[in-house]
Amino acid sequence: MTRTRVSESEIIRRLVADADVPEAWEAPITVKPTHSPRPEWYGKKKHMELAAKFYVLSVLHRLGAEASLTHLQPDNVDIAAVRQSGEALTIDVKTLTGTSQWSVEKFRATKHHFLVFVCYTLEWRDPEIVPQVYIWSSERLKALIAREKATKLSLEAVALKLDPSSAWNQFLPQPLV
Repeated sequence: MTRTRVSESEIIRRLVADADVPEAWEAPITVKPTHSPRPEWYGKKKHMELAAKFYVLSVLHRLGAEASLTHLQPDNVDIAAVRQSGEALTIDVKTLTGTSQWSVEKFRATKHHFLVFVCYTLEWRDPEIVPQVYIWSSERLKALIAREKATKLSLEAVALKLDPSSAWNQFLPQPLV
């Protein structure tokens, strides 16, 4: 059996010719509708985590940072970014809904690794509501947790101790000196 190579223009010509011929196409796949509605909680956690990661990524891109979402990376790395040639940083995005109280969980504290907390209000489905964001270096946050022996943190209280002002600027390229 000899295979002949079909050009892209020939493929397009055949598809266009078959566009209005029902016999040329297989029956569409259908999925029966469910008889019960999805519960309110269904998918909320995953949806919110994904929304938070993409929110952080979108802000970084709007600021001109080179950043990308990571998948299945160890050490809770959700976003990797390059500040300038040879200087990379990583971000662990934490999502909170309806609260700004964080139950402290293990995280790595290394240079150029940051924790970004994205807090959604109770009206988390409203696209007009912008989440509250807190950003700290993992090393500074780890030191504060160790000093206070904290198992639960109010992010507002942490913000008073670890000033998050101009936190987004930490991710921007550093000017050459």
